[in-house]
This record gives sequence, structure tokens and C-alpha cells, in this order.
Amino acid sequence: MLIMNRMCLQKIKRPGLAGYASLNNSKSGFSLVELMIVILIIGILAAVAVPIYRGGIEKAIRAEGEAALGSIRNEVRAYYGEWGVYPTEELGKVMTQDWHTIKSGELDGNNFTEMSYYYQGGGSIYLIGVHRGDVMELHRSLNQDGEFQDWDVNVDE
Repeated sequence: MLIMNRMCLQKIKRPGLAGYASLNNSKSGFSLVELMIVILIIGILAAVAVPIYRGGIEKAIRAEGEAALGSIRNEVRAYYGEWGVYPTEELGKVMTQDWHTIKSGELDGNNFTEMSYYYQGGGSIYLIGVHRGDVMELHRSLNQDGEFQDWDVNVDE
């Protein structure tokens, strides 16, 4: 028998192996079971992450609409401060009204245009909102008490 070092071959008396075998019998690479476990873990992580991601997108879209509603609310309150009543309007687009100083394009964002926002009110109450369009599940509105509400109704969008 001839042995040199671990990585070399040794002469062994075994039938059918031509007299030689490797001292290092370990194989490199991953087994099928190991690969399946990794794929399973990635699948579980994706199943958890995708709904969280979608929820984050919805929150960002709602935040954009709420920011614009806050700007409109400031204009409505300024009108109330000057005249003692909220502007009297039937349900209509904010930008078609003459009681505000919002410039064209100020309400535009990534998901909504200035024509997405509406106002209805008069006296001591008002409701401003944003149509859901194709980006939100429900319409978002803000009333005179500063309460945001989500609702689903068929409106002329």
C-alpha cells in the first residue's frame, strides 16, 4: 500500500477499482433536499413580504391624497375665518370653485390630479374628498371635524 498525502491516491487491494481510490470521498455542491429547503424559505419570505409591500403602497397613495385634502381644508378654513361660514357648493370639483387660492397644478401628484378632488358644503359643515380612481380601493374624505373617512359609492369620477 502506498500513501503520500490526503489528496493523493493510495493503492488498495479492492476488486473492480483498478487498485486505486480517493482518500477524500466528500462531494462538493448542494443536495436536492438543501435546494428545496432554500426555495421553500424564499417562498415563505415572499408570501409574507408581498402583502406588506402592497399595504405600504396603499398607505403612500392615501398619504398623497390626504396631504392635498389638508391643503384644501386650509383654504376652506380661511374662507370660514373671513366669512363665518363654509363655502356653499353642491358636490363639485375643487378647482372649478372660486373661493380658494390654490394654483393650477398644486394638487397634482403621482396618483391624483387636481380634478380628483371635490368639495360639498355650506354653513357649518363641509366634506372634501378625493376620488379613488384606479389607485385606491375606496374614496377618501375629510369633514369639518378633521375626521378622515373611507367610503364606497358610485360618484361621477
